[in-house]
Amino acid sequence: MQKALVVVRLDCVAMPSLHLPRPLAALLALLLALPGCAGTPPLSIPAGEDPLQWQWDIDLLAAQSVPASSPVVFVGSSSIKGWTSLAADMAPIPVLNCGFGGSRIFDTTWHLDRIVTPFAPRAVVVFAGTNDIAGESPRSAAYVEERFVELVTRLRALGCEAPLLYLAITMAPSREQHVEIVREANARIAARAATMRGVSFVDASASFVDASGRPDPKWFLQDRLHLGSAGYAEWTRVVRPALERVLEGR
Repeated sequence: MQKALVVVRLDCVAMPSLHLPRPLAALLALLLALPGCAGTPPLSIPAGEDPLQWQWDIDLLAAQSVPASSPVVFVGSSSIKGWTSLAADMAPIPVLNCGFGGSRIFDTTWHLDRIVTPFAPRAVVVFAGTNDIAGESPRSAAYVEERFVELVTRLRALGCEAPLLYLAITMAPSREQHVEIVREANARIAARAATMRGVSFVDASASFVDASGRPDPKWFLQDRLHLGSAGYAEWTRVVRPALERVLEGR
């Protein structure tokens, strides 16, 4: 049985009643009154997750120059990081690529306050969850759904009310053994998103399978996992109109 890693993240100081010197008590009261301190819940790291391993990547992403005020932030795993044509594909919509390869959905949730909310995004596009459903012990569809809900809840708790577009998990040929979990996870997340204000499920997954429903290698690189140029072109065809609709309030 896995044991949970007992690490709790707090976005403000929480202390029991203490008898403090007046200057220190005043400083503590001021800190607790800062925006976000009262309403942002703590995060506990689920068993098997390790968001702290990405600190170097996150530091680089947090320090990158922003192309314009209130860009659309694209965040998630390596398929976002590898979208090198993103700025051109979305132009003239200003975008910021905050992908970090190999990450899972909880990693994105944990680092929202470093690589998403500081940029005051006009919209957030997320592709995460594919690395949760991988290897010999893939996470269940229910687990991925739970992490999705946690991501949305966290984003709103941090004060970001920007529209969120969640891209369907791709069915990659190298992970074909998990395709049924992927389908169920996408269906669960789509159903959840439909009940959430300002959240859209963007489904391009049907494009990446052949007539028999199997993952089609033509959209992927030779590793049969990451999208190739044709795959990114298809993502652009589906994602851009969906992004334009939410930005225009349609």
